[in-house]
Amino acid sequence: MQQKNTMTGVGQRPASVNHPAGECYKLSVDSDPVELLRRVGGGDEHALAELYSRFAASVHGFVARRVADRGVAEEVCADVWLGCWRSARSFRGDSRVLTWLLGIASRQVHMHTRRKRHPTVPLDSVADTTADQSPSPDDVAVSRAGSQAVVDAIGRLPDDVYEVVVLAWLYDLPYGEISDVVGVPLGTVKSRVSRARRLLREEIGEHHD
Repeated sequence: MQQKNTMTGVGQRPASVNHPAGECYKLSVDSDPVELLRRVGGGDEHALAELYSRFAASVHGFVARRVADRGVAEEVCADVWLGCWRSARSFRGDSRVLTWLLGIASRQVHMHTRRKRHPTVPLDSVADTTADQSPSPDDVAVSRAGSQAVVDAIGRLPDDVYEVVVLAWLYDLPYGEISDVVGVPLGTVKSRVSRARRLLREEIGEHHD
């Protein structure tokens, strides 16, 4: 696929964000994301295209889980990459680039819509995530309920709990980075994960006793 010029001006949307997540630019994956973001801060359009190539699927998956309307989700994603272009110089390097991007996505979702989300993507479909020591939902009664029942139960969690669970269990972000993304204290992240576990056990138990 021939590489295109991704920007027409600092104040305009990057052209690359108009592509679906599955049609990312086929660029090099050797560059360090932090270095790419530094180059974006200096006005490097090619660096923005490469960041998009690497993280568009993860950003799109995160947004799609929180925005039911596909058109709104695409608009949110476009604004995430516009925000990346405009705010790259503010990146301090105290978190991963993906975490920083998801923080922008979280804010954009709140700006675009507050309607209740309905999960439509399987739990195992997230791309470009980074494993760490975050907990998994394995201790939920999956063997009794079946994976689809767990997916459905997660989708019925309160919005604030659902948001944290997606980041912890699907994106494997550590609690500290989840705190940065959603803008709540570390203790609140931990309590929401604990609440999610309790609610899931209760709901699955009620339907499979």
